[in-house]
Amino acid sequence: MNDWGWFSFFFATLLGLVATADLARRRFSWSAELTRKFVHMGTGLLVATTPFLFTTRTPLLVLAGIFAGLNLIGVLAGWFEGMHGTARRSLGTVFFPVTFIILLLWLWEAHPVAVVAAMLVLGVADTVAATVGELVTRPRRFRLALEEKSLQGSLGMWVASWGVVLLTLTVLGPRLGDGLSFRTALLASVLAAFLATAGEAISAWGSDNLSAPLAAALVLEVFLGSGPSQQAVLAVGMVLALAVAALSYGVGFLDAGGAVLAFVMGSLIFGLGGWAFAGPILLFFVASSLLTKLARRLREKVVAEFEKSNRRDLAQVLANGGVATILLLVWHWRPQPEVYFLYLASLAAVTADTWATEIGVIVGMQPRSPITLRRVQVGASGGVSLAGLAAAWAGGVLIGVVARISADGVIPVPSSWIWLLAWIGVAASLVDSILGALIQAQYLCPMCGKVTEKSHHCAVQTVPFRGWRWVNNDVVNGVCAMAGVAIASLVV
Repeated sequence: MNDWGWFSFFFATLLGLVATADLARRRFSWSAELTRKFVHMGTGLLVATTPFLFTTRTPLLVLAGIFAGLNLIGVLAGWFEGMHGTARRSLGTVFFPVTFIILLLWLWEAHPVAVVAAMLVLGVADTVAATVGELVTRPRRFRLALEEKSLQGSLGMWVASWGVVLLTLTVLGPRLGDGLSFRTALLASVLAAFLATAGEAISAWGSDNLSAPLAAALVLEVFLGSGPSQQAVLAVGMVLALAVAALSYGVGFLDAGGAVLAFVMGSLIFGLGGWAFAGPILLFFVASSLLTKLARRLREKVVAEFEKSNRRDLAQVLANGGVATILLLVWHWRPQPEVYFLYLASLAAVTADTWATEIGVIVGMQPRSPITLRRVQVGASGGVSLAGLAAAWAGGVLIGVVARISADGVIPVPSSWIWLLAWIGVAASLVDSILGALIQAQYLCPMCGKVTEKSHHCAVQTVPFRGWRWVNNDVVNGVCAMAGVAIASLVV
């Protein structure tokens, strides 16, 4: 058959899988979780054969696009209960074809074996993880994000991911023009399994169908498309990221969810960017964490009204480092000095914002609202002080200095960047303060009458006072990082 003939076959087969799952649910009283796994694994195994049957990716892009649309409609309308009728709310069936589209556009022509391996991680390993987690009699549960996972399920995810990636690389790789030595394939499969398992552990709403296979595919892209030196950098970078995350969890800088996400982001930043990218983000993280702990020790009563504790959680790590990680990936595929400057600008922004808050709290200088110029509580969102502005400027300067040292001989960092980053940091921190004063959610405690960022105070639920309820400190911090990038794009 030609490609469009195979398209028709795959379309009919996938519809048949869905229909079979619905029939089994109705006739044999199979649970929705079981029929979903049946469709999930069957689809993963089916699409993993596509590089051997199709000569072009266009029919596959059309096929995946059709099912992404159908699945989204099915989730919203409650159709296909054999796929969507699960107890937890999930967009996993939508993420599944979206992941396939990304892999097709990214790796179909260069490394088709990576497409096969990633789809098997998605179809087989993810199903194994869910099945093991449900079958064990005494699962050790944990929650890193919104979804509860089990330690046994994560172990099953790692073993299955390692196995399918290793088999794919060694058995199918040579047939698809991507042969690796067994030793190299073994290392690649181990690293891919670790990153995929971490991506599965921190997922929400079925996003593991996106994060786990794409994380594995990124590791495979490096091993299939780079030499031994870059492969070694990735391996060492992942070990370093694991050490930093574990140490940060041990000393109380991060909670468990924050540590796992820091491992994922650190693996990408350290492993793909090297010291040029690792140095500045390490400065931000270590210095900011120490300042946060110091501020809470010296001014415990002041920071008691803050929304967050001194242990950064997953949302905080994402808000502060998510934009930087995206820019690192952009650099990976388009290594230009301008992209590196934008990366530094995102870090200058979050460093300036964090330092302004924490040093402002430590100094205790009375801040004022940037909107009304009235005095506000020390450390409150939406306050600006001279001490905080000076700290913001210093944070941007140090990001530039560390970048110039760590990127020496790799990426040119003009001295002018240092001063630009200082003022970008100040400007972005002001954006953060303005958003904090205007739209960040603030609550009133009905017991003591205090205005706080917390939804509970004095052991009772607080009531909305001002701002938008969905705009918390993490949202504002994320916008602050984006503001730094936007300002930098005007001057780069």
